[in-house]
Amino acid sequence: MDGITDTAYRRVVRRFDRDVVLFSEFTSADGFLRSAKVRRRLDFDPEEQPYFVQLFGSTPGSFVEAALALQDQGVAGIDINMGCPSKKIVASQHGSGLMRDVDAACRIVEAVANACRVDVSVKTRLGWRDASGLVPFTRALADAGASLITIHGRTYDQSFSGRADWAPIQVLKDHLSVPVLGNGDVRHFDDGVAKLGRLDGFMIGRAAIGNPWVFLRDPARRQPSMGERVETILLHYRLIHEMKREDASRRLVRDPERLALIEFRKHLVGYLRGFEMAKHARVALLEANDEASFLRLVDGLREYRLAA
Repeated sequence: MDGITDTAYRRVVRRFDRDVVLFSEFTSADGFLRSAKVRRRLDFDPEEQPYFVQLFGSTPGSFVEAALALQDQGVAGIDINMGCPSKKIVASQHGSGLMRDVDAACRIVEAVANACRVDVSVKTRLGWRDASGLVPFTRALADAGASLITIHGRTYDQSFSGRADWAPIQVLKDHLSVPVLGNGDVRHFDDGVAKLGRLDGFMIGRAAIGNPWVFLRDPARRQPSMGERVETILLHYRLIHEMKREDASRRLVRDPERLALIEFRKHLVGYLRGFEMAKHARVALLEANDEASFLRLVDGLREYRLAA
């Protein structure tokens, strides 16, 4: 998830689950080749392994060059995004746009699979308007060299509206020899298991924002106290701040403290969900402009409790 699954958050998640496979932020293959700042986004700590990098684009050569560089850095796999429904992305024939050009999609997969030793996976959707082309499309991807296919249970037309439909993904499993994962509306580990059926695994996405507890197998541990949340908030913020300080040392950013506070806001909303909090307390946290004030406000959260 762009702007969410950076190295700081992946390291937080790894502290809760040692077995989950972690994926990078959605990243442009062309951007990776052109920009040191974009390349920095994909840095990772050894504790994050197994770690896949998710790339988007439309040029096989760019994918190969980026994938080889990432392979040299030690990533476990390259995940090719063919599912992002953003109109800007699709207009460039990236993301979901590749579902409309099977030959172009397969050329990318084949080029990366032939060039790299690491696993090459594809994440896509049920289809453009319906799931009628899902089986032939993914069969072609597997024949081109994809070793893992993940399906988000919505079409391009749906974007993120409506409910994810896992039935076509279950049918797809009967037609592919490579592992098939399901994705879409998975709320937590047990929910993923309930949806699994004959599939080989599942992905958890938006439900994990500000909630790394969703990956835990024990339901009792998925209801942390506010004290536990505060400790995780502090850990996560410190990892982001550490990352921004390193970016500043490389002259990639200025004012790392302010950037860390801004970056953390998207996670903070998730961490505070489900707790009784006065509106002014939420606003103060989201508007804090210096680290001392922010940390003082976070520590004060310990007095709040779960909403009835």
